[in-house]
Amino acid sequence: MKRRWSNVITENFSYKIVALFISLILWLTILGRRDFVLSKNIDVDLITAPGTQVVAQTTDHIKVKVSGPRSSLKKFLESSLSQAITLDISQKGEGVVYVDIPLNKIEVPLGVRILGVRPNQIQAEVVPVRGQTNDEQKGQ
Repeated sequence: MKRRWSNVITENFSYKIVALFISLILWLTILGRRDFVLSKNIDVDLITAPGTQVVAQTTDHIKVKVSGPRSSLKKFLESSLSQAITLDISQKGEGVVYVDIPLNKIEVPLGVRILGVRPNQIQAEVVPVRGQTNDEQKGQ
């Protein structure tokens, strides 16, 4: 019985070693390709029409959940491009406006996928800019 096991192990030993190395390389390659998931807060800047301003908004940042290879996610975290998004609300007029967050405005490196954005809509109140009164001008 003992001799039989030694024959099983030593028979075609070089082929078995090569097969072991190939399987280890494949295993490490597949293990390294696993996508990671992380979240990042991104500032939101709203551009209004001339003569108007935003006096209140529900939030000034959004939380973006992304997935991808570790190296691409590291670039995304360190990138200054993805620190803020600018949304033009000048066409929406005055009053309470609802602004949807477009995913195509969020810049991500190659290989990174956007899984979600929270909140996906921001409420802002836009009012006309008040000019200085005559009393304020005299006081300065």
